[in-house]
Amino acid sequence: MKILSKNQIKKIDKFYLEKEDISSIELMERAAKSCYYWILHHFPSIKKVIFLVGKGKNGGDGLALAKMLFQKGIIINIYIINISNNFSNEFIINKKKILRYGIKIKNIYEGDIFPLFFQKKKYILIDAIFGIGLNRIINNIYWKNFFKFINKNKFLSVISIDIPSGLFIEKHQKEFIIIKATHTLTFQFPKIPFFLPDYADYIGSWNLLDIGYKKNITDNISVKNFYIDKNYIQYIYKKRKKFSHKGDYGHGLLIGGHYGMIGAMILSAKASFKIGIGKLSIYTPKCGYNILQNSIPEAIIKTDINNYFISNIPNNLPKYLKIKSIGIGMGIGKNPKTIYALETFLLKNKKLPPIVIDADAINIISTKLKILDYLPKNNTIITPHVKEFYRLCGAWKNDYQKLDKLKKISNKYKIFIVLKGPHTVISTPNGNLYFNSTGNPGMATAGSGDVLSGIITGLLSQGYSPKNSCILGVYLHGLSGDIASKELNEESIMANDIINYIGKSYKKIK
Repeated sequence: MKILSKNQIKKIDKFYLEKEDISSIELMERAAKSCYYWILHHFPSIKKVIFLVGKGKNGGDGLALAKMLFQKGIIINIYIINISNNFSNEFIINKKKILRYGIKIKNIYEGDIFPLFFQKKKYILIDAIFGIGLNRIINNIYWKNFFKFINKNKFLSVISIDIPSGLFIEKHQKEFIIIKATHTLTFQFPKIPFFLPDYADYIGSWNLLDIGYKKNITDNISVKNFYIDKNYIQYIYKKRKKFSHKGDYGHGLLIGGHYGMIGAMILSAKASFKIGIGKLSIYTPKCGYNILQNSIPEAIIKTDINNYFISNIPNNLPKYLKIKSIGIGMGIGKNPKTIYALETFLLKNKKLPPIVIDADAINIISTKLKILDYLPKNNTIITPHVKEFYRLCGAWKNDYQKLDKLKKISNKYKIFIVLKGPHTVISTPNGNLYFNSTGNPGMATAGSGDVLSGIITGLLSQGYSPKNSCILGVYLHGLSGDIASKELNEESIMANDIINYIGKSYKKIK
């Protein structure tokens, strides 16, 4: 799914109105109706709703929703927030409709005393003050304090229409004068701030509502940011052929582990097999032989001459092995001999297959970025978490700057970066970003990253492109965690649980 800019959303709205021959009021009614059904589904016993509406189109959305809830028998209080003197036609039309129903409307002007009943916890507050058009911080002291007053009160729920009022959708804000939503009900297209940690406390849980746009409406619009949804996953997923054998699903190689960290290799290897790899070899210190042989009898185990850490990685992979992918770094440690072995392996092998670099391998490369110049162009994937990415590229001031660094490094070295976390984001060599739609906080547990590296390595071996291996990998990884959280709970998820639910995650996408 494409993530559109503010101007693109406005153009799409205009194009759709002209093509479908409907009015902006009719489109607004659709948007309001989608919010109406969502609210009734999630708050079926609600008796009273307070609306804060601006004078623009977002306020018009709010008024249309207020009318529908009033018709349902819910008590409605509407407050018009007079920050701006500019009225949209949609606001004026919907205000007239509201007045015909006899619904009370009050105005809040600069200097008014804040309404005291906002403090009552049993109300739902609907925020429809500003929409996506806002691009300036609220500087007026009164309105700043008003927003802070709203955020301090404990409502049953605060629901923002499209985006929380005060939030920009395309650039960082030096000052956050933003309504803190419990839920954000957004229309048709997700917005970039929804995926950024800086804004999580303001957006709450966001929900994408369909207002009837046709699927192909954005086909001719060029974007750089995408949201990974089930439709795309089903498009890239390759169904197995009846007359196939293990050779058709590739031979992968995992390199890693040191004394006390062989478990990382177990997790990666199990994940590779669960995701469908045909054959897997593992290169690890001698101390890992018995553990791996007993834990994963399906794998081929080769060991280093050293007992406790890797000290030498063969520089030339035998052609007869037909290695289709390599995953390296999981639990590998940072012994000086390991560092030298890793550097030598990456620098001396001129024809490496697609490679996934994780954990301490990333940390080692962070101290010698020249290694990135020697890695396979458009065939290298690195999978850092936030701290590893910080070591790789240095500090950033805000999440937009972090995304910019992500794109620049991917483009400079022609590599794919999978930045792990909530809404894991994938950057590609051509500067595109793909935000994942699956996963939950329960996956913030030791070994989860090792599982992801094994998954992506396994997909590469099966013939998926690096880009699609990243996209399908993070989606299935997150989906497995989501299934685990439902059948167990977030606090109880272990990395092994993510592996065990990979099969069910496949079933979900077929």
